Amino acid sequence: MKYCLDCDWSETTANEPSQQDRSQAAIEHHVETGHTIDSRESEIPPLTPDIAGDVFVRDLVPSSD
Repeated sequence: MKYCLDCDWSETTANEPSQQDRSQAAIEHHVETGHTIDSRESEIPPLTPDIAGDVFVRDLVPSSD
């Protein structure tokens, strides 16, 4: 699966069986939009936690206190 990190664009083996064609479509989407493309073996893109960004970062970065 190829998917966009900035919008809902994606290409899967279900709608495009050729790996080369999925890669070409991903490149074209990036060139047209400037969006970031990611790839994974799964047919489902990863989900981002539905929390505020500052809370998420605070929980990941060790406290300097």
